[in-house]
Amino acid sequence: MRDEQQQNDDHGNKHNSKRIEQARIDLALLFMTDLHVGSERLYKMKRKGTALNLQFDIDGDMRWRSYKSALSWRITMLLALTEDRTVTIHEMDQPGRYRRMFPNTLLRRLQWHARPNADFPPVARFHDPHGKAVLLMTRSRFCGHAVDALHNLTDGGPVFQPLWISDIMALRPMLGIGLVRDDTFSASMPISAYLEAAGTHGRLIEEPELSSMSFTGTVTPLAVPPSSRSVAAIFQQECHHNPALAKLQGRSIYEDYALGAGGS
Repeated sequence: MRDEQQQNDDHGNKHNSKRIEQARIDLALLFMTDLHVGSERLYKMKRKGTALNLQFDIDGDMRWRSYKSALSWRITMLLALTEDRTVTIHEMDQPGRYRRMFPNTLLRRLQWHARPNADFPPVARFHDPHGKAVLLMTRSRFCGHAVDALHNLTDGGPVFQPLWISDIMALRPMLGIGLVRDDTFSASMPISAYLEAAGTHGRLIEEPELSSMSFTGTVTPLAVPPSSRSVAAIFQQECHHNPALAKLQGRSIYEDYALGAGGS
């Protein structure tokens, strides 16, 4: 019985260590880039009197917050990782909107795609019915609190980067960009095709135009907007106390995908 218990304990410790290491990788990637909308960083943009409403619990302790800055959630999640605590989201923005945008079935699919050296088709498509904004999501990060997305929200061309789900949800209350999930979306090609087309043409290309193109199989990484001084300073301070995080500086999102010579 003791041998079996020891094996279970060892398995649990390995699983927990792996989870923490992956969380560190995800957090490093998230802190090394910012979401830009147009030419400005999201956390500097907001309409007067707006905020992102959140209901969540940390290890079962229920909390309600009204964040006026996208930086607030980053700090909350950084502290949760540092203390090895579990954060569960219940609401974001308007009541029920978080679950409409990210139902459990979608979160599970995004998590299933969160494996190394993958080249799966995008899992979900979000778009603005009243604008041109499009986000194609490939996998989840940081225990389901973030996703990798190819999007066209910036002025500088398409971007492939990890994004906090809170930033995606904040686009509606803070900037009036009311994204909706495309329930009819079904990708027929892997993300490498979308990335190669985006790099070649300088714009986000989707079906059916994508299916008529030919591809070389070489993906050149798209330019990613760097993090601001404020976000970088928060991360650098944590790296000073956490050598494991410091070793991840400079890591690229493309290292988690098998995308040909250009993405290696």
